[in-house]
Amino acid sequence: MLICKEQADTFLEKYKSIMTYLNGKTVPSGIEKYVALRTKIYECIEDIDKNCNELVGKQFIESLRSAICTNFVYLKKYRNGYVLQDTESGIYYQVAALTTPLEEFLPEFCYIETAIVPFENYLICDGLVVSRNVLIGKNMVKEIRDGYWEAKRTGELIVNSTSMARR
Repeated sequence: MLICKEQADTFLEKYKSIMTYLNGKTVPSGIEKYVALRTKIYECIEDIDKNCNELVGKQFIESLRSAICTNFVYLKKYRNGYVLQDTESGIYYQVAALTTPLEEFLPEFCYIETAIVPFENYLICDGLVVSRNVLIGKNMVKEIRDGYWEAKRTGELIVNSTSMARR
């Protein structure tokens, strides 16, 4: 599931603006640089709040403040979105992608690093996905899948910014 092109463009423009600011006001080159700068966003959120408010707006900065940047298990695409499980907390998230469907470049049930950002009533994967090149065995896949269905059944699946704020 992708968000609409206009929303994706708006998100990417603001995200790249912040990364350019963090990169000494120079546009980053290469995916590795963007990934490194993404980590820096969450380490320097107070500086970004102070210096980028006019550039991207308070609401976008608050979205970043609420984001989760960590390791996840990418389960697969379900009807309503992509499901990721935070490897530390075990919490399941249903997210949308920006411009490229995740299933086009990720195998089901693998470890990844990315950020989940609440943005315009969606939870989105920020588009910078680093695969850990580790697939998960059948028994663990069953355990993770069962955990997802349990989270969905009990209402613990995080599907939007409102449910994310309650976590």
